[in-house]
Amino acid sequence: MRVESANHRDQVVGGFADRQHGVVSREQLLAAGVGRGVIVRAVETGRLRPIFRGVYAVGHLALRREGWWMAALLACGEGAALSHRTAGEVWGIMTGPTLPIDVTAAAAKGRKHRQITTHRMLLDPFDAVVRDNLRVTTPSRTIVDLAASLEGRALRDAVERAQDLRRFDPNDIRETLARAPRRPGTRRLHDLITVLAPDKDNARSHLERMFLALTREARLPQPASNLEIAGRCRDFAWPDQRLVVETDGYRYHSSRQAKRSDNRRDRQLTAQGWRPVRFTYEEIAFEPAEVAKELVGLLSRDHHGGQPALSRNARTAAT
Repeated sequence: MRVESANHRDQVVGGFADRQHGVVSREQLLAAGVGRGVIVRAVETGRLRPIFRGVYAVGHLALRREGWWMAALLACGEGAALSHRTAGEVWGIMTGPTLPIDVTAAAAKGRKHRQITTHRMLLDPFDAVVRDNLRVTTPSRTIVDLAASLEGRALRDAVERAQDLRRFDPNDIRETLARAPRRPGTRRLHDLITVLAPDKDNARSHLERMFLALTREARLPQPASNLEIAGRCRDFAWPDQRLVVETDGYRYHSSRQAKRSDNRRDRQLTAQGWRPVRFTYEEIAFEPAEVAKELVGLLSRDHHGGQPALSRNARTAAT
């Protein structure tokens, strides 16, 4: 079908841009009926700005990183997925420059583009998902891929961040490794799974272990760890006092989506008579005395019939 009206053409281009973080491919425009000559004139007048071969930004090059990521996927063809370090950024377990962009693609097409590091392989359907309209390797597959290039402290940092964000599941990792048994770094990952397995306190992450150490140092009553309440696993709870503490890993709970999700979970707890409280990584790591002081106040309060967890003498000792 040929797109005749200029307004209609603009609507077609704008529709792609809205859904695809401000970018569109030549193939998509042709399939939607936009003629080759129209595309050429749009490039000449700056309405379409080339990014990669056959991929354009609509109107300007001031793209957010999601726009660059989408452009790379379009450049690498059907079935491509963000992977390795770029996927680590998508899932919040790594930080770094936007470029170059890591993409796993089965087609040779992905090798022709600059600023894209193409990993040519066929992904199992279980190893990729769509997030915010971007196809990306799953957290487990991302960690498996990163293990091939990261060593020592760098790999452990990435895994600990994934734990803090509930994106490191040892069972999922094992299943992913079973689908890719000869991937480099397999031994390092198996070792980390053993080292970072839930301990005797049922703590599942570096951040949770720091929080428990903080409560012991302050001589506070020890909470239940990873207790299921209202259908979800909560980091820490003092059931008698109806107090729930969630520990928010690093800076990755600062996005709008994460805040909405956190607020929704907190409202669910409040509706059932619990008191949800959140502490950030920075507070737990760098302001432990302030966190302990706040916990003393919370645990000392009789809330809707709950019994205070601290006697007067215990409160004095904790402070």
